[in-house]
Amino acid sequence: MSIIDVTSGTPTAFGSGVKSGPAKAPVAATLGTTAPNSGRNGTVDTVSLSTDAVRAMEAGTISFTVPKADAAAAKDPVAARMETMLARRDYDLKQADYMREAMGMLRQTLNLPEDQSIFLGGAAHGLLDRLAAKNGLSKPELPDALRAAGAKDPFAEDADAETGVIGVGMPNSGKELQVVFDRLGLAGRSTKTDDPLRMIALTDGNGRGGALLGAIKGGTLGGLTDTRPGQGANLWAVTDGDGGPNARVLASVRSVGMDDVATGMATNLLKGLKGLFDGT
Repeated sequence: MSIIDVTSGTPTAFGSGVKSGPAKAPVAATLGTTAPNSGRNGTVDTVSLSTDAVRAMEAGTISFTVPKADAAAAKDPVAARMETMLARRDYDLKQADYMREAMGMLRQTLNLPEDQSIFLGGAAHGLLDRLAAKNGLSKPELPDALRAAGAKDPFAEDADAETGVIGVGMPNSGKELQVVFDRLGLAGRSTKTDDPLRMIALTDGNGRGGALLGAIKGGTLGGLTDTRPGQGANLWAVTDGDGGPNARVLASVRSVGMDDVATGMATNLLKGLKGLFDGT
């Protein structure tokens, strides 16, 4: 009779150190009346089996499982590091291809010029993934080897952030335009009304500017809006259409050297974002 190691499928003799002999009667095995065999160092090993166990042994239905060694622990550390490095390289290449295609879709959707650089932050990454999925582009999955090493999707947490930023810059000129938006505010508005948003310049001579600037700094937009003075920057508040000091601020627009196109570009960009929230 053999006991089967179900992890390998190779029969392993039970008591392989003992020479084979005539089978013992079930009753003798059950009652333990056979002469005991001497074990190592002269000790005696006695096993008493129930009637059901003896029947199972005779029928060959008893099996045991040898736990497998942990694959990660048994792996050569050098080989493990090499596997992680190769997985990282493959993931980075796939992620770069994905970002290139997705950013092309974003440029087209938001009517952004090809000759201007774009940068994203916060909830803008979630919108990028949403746009890519809508157009049949799948985001690369993080390989198991990288997950085991503690790596995470660098943009996963940003996707559900309350605020996001999309920036447009003119290469080698220092000119840039940043639009910071309230994701929940725009999403909620997009399903309720088509009324136009309103851009209000936050200038020193504008009496409403102080209250709106305070709303930006103290609200959800404050974390991503650069409100530092100087640098030749101008700032606008984008409201829900109300021009009063208590208007709800849904976005901020910051321009350095792009004031002549700031209004038109920001309006088109926010219109495109609204379309993404609407799913159109």
